[in-house]
Amino acid sequence: MKMLLVGFFALSGVAGAAEITAKNGIEFLVVNGKNVKKIADDGDKRLDLTPGRHQIVARYDDEVKRGSKNVIFTSKPYVLDLDVSDDDLALVVPKFRIESQAAAFFRKPVWEVETVSTGNTEVVTGTLMTGSGFGSYRNMEKAVAEFNRQNGIVIEGGEAKDLEDVLVSVDEKGNIDIKGDTVTQLKLWYTKATNEEKKAFKRWMIEQDF
Repeated sequence: MKMLLVGFFALSGVAGAAEITAKNGIEFLVVNGKNVKKIADDGDKRLDLTPGRHQIVARYDDEVKRGSKNVIFTSKPYVLDLDVSDDDLALVVPKFRIESQAAAFFRKPVWEVETVSTGNTEVVTGTLMTGSGFGSYRNMEKAVAEFNRQNGIVIEGGEAKDLEDVLVSVDEKGNIDIKGDTVTQLKLWYTKATNEEKKAFKRWMIEQDF
C-alpha cells in the first residue's frame, strides 16, 4: 500500500508560493484534506501552493450541449498528487463542446498540468474517488479523509514522501529492514491499523504515565 506524506501548505497569499489555476471547466474541491472554500473564496479556481507535493481533489463541472440544449456536466471527483515548484501551473483537460465528448473523456480521463511560463504540459495520474452516487460527496472533507485512511495517506507539514520507501528497505538477498525514526514508524503503523486497533492503541496511550 502506498504511503504518502503530503505537504500541508496551501494558503492564499503565501509568500514564495506558486499559483495553480483550474482551466476548461475544472474546479478544485479539496487541497491537502481541506475544503478549498475555507482557504479562499475563489479557491475552487485558483490556489497558492508552496513548493512540495500537494494532494488536490478536482472534478469537471461546466456547461455543454445536449442536442440543442445547454446542460451541466459534472464528473466524479479525482485525487491528484502534484509536485509544485516555484512555477505557476494550470490543471487542464480538453475543451468540451458537447456532452458526449465530456462523457467519453471521463471514462478514462487524462489530466495534465501546464507550466504557465513555458506552455509545457505533463500528465498527472488521477485516482477516481468511488462512492454510491453524488450524495457520497456532499461532505468532501470527510470523503477525502476516508479515502486517505483507506489508502494509507498521511497529510503533514513538509514535503511529500512515500513512507514505505523511507521506512522499508530490501537488500539483494530479499532481507527486509525497517528503518526511520520512531515517530515516523508509529505514523506508518497507525495508518495501517484498523479502527478497532486504533481505538485500542488510544486506550493504551491514556493508561500510560507520560
